[in-house]
Amino acid sequence: MYRILFTIGSFSIYSYGVMIALAFIAAILFAMGEAKKNQEDPERILDLSLYVILGALIGGRLGYVLTYLDYYMRNPMQILYFRQGGLSFLGGFFVAYFLCWLYVKRTKISFWKYADISAPSIALGIGIGRIGCFLNGCCFGVVSENYGIKFPSFHMPPVYLQQLKDGLIASGSSGTLPVIPTQLYSSLYGFLIFFILLWIKKYKKYDGFLLLSFFILFSISRFTIEFFRFYENNYKVFNLLTITQAILIGVVLVSLRYMNILKKKSKKA
Repeated sequence: MYRILFTIGSFSIYSYGVMIALAFIAAILFAMGEAKKNQEDPERILDLSLYVILGALIGGRLGYVLTYLDYYMRNPMQILYFRQGGLSFLGGFFVAYFLCWLYVKRTKISFWKYADISAPSIALGIGIGRIGCFLNGCCFGVVSENYGIKFPSFHMPPVYLQQLKDGLIASGSSGTLPVIPTQLYSSLYGFLIFFILLWIKKYKKYDGFLLLSFFILFSISRFTIEFFRFYENNYKVFNLLTITQAILIGVVLVSLRYMNILKKKSKKA
């Protein structure tokens, strides 16, 4: 919608980059506040945040590039254009999770305790960050005349270029065919999960409960959105589910299993 906010000389400030930055800042500040409430060191959150940002950028970009591999094989230099948009949440999350695990193992702090402190802020970051996807015109849904939104050709957003490539619109068209705004649904889900985690926090009986609850809630929301999201190469598992949906089912099952394990450990303790 508003892919470029303003330009300084020849340097353009992209709305996507601004919203991702705001998402990180808001998430970090909130997590630091939660650390203080739990009588933990907020400085640890800053340390972990460096690993999260590094993992999110590297893993997120790698995941996005693999999703649209055909395009990036033809335009390899575009891989480095982070500020123009294109991060995969799952790719970024798994790499960030691994880096944080290494940090926790090295410093010997409680992984599950800090995971619970950080869980609501992850959801908050998703809520803010996905607005950047909408403004950028990436991570869009399938064409829908009844429930879609048209994106203007201004600054050539990814959805416009994709429909040009697919022959759905003619060169010079003022806008796209209407597509389902899956970015906004993802944003709303992120904010909803954020408030749910804050609400269920008072019922927490063991460390790890909030993070595992986030995994389950996010997986359910993303699983639903996958039915409406556009993929250039939409490979199906068993000709039924997207690869992402198959991964999300695994995440839910593993999360439920860990919930049971941590609950039994807390009772024994």
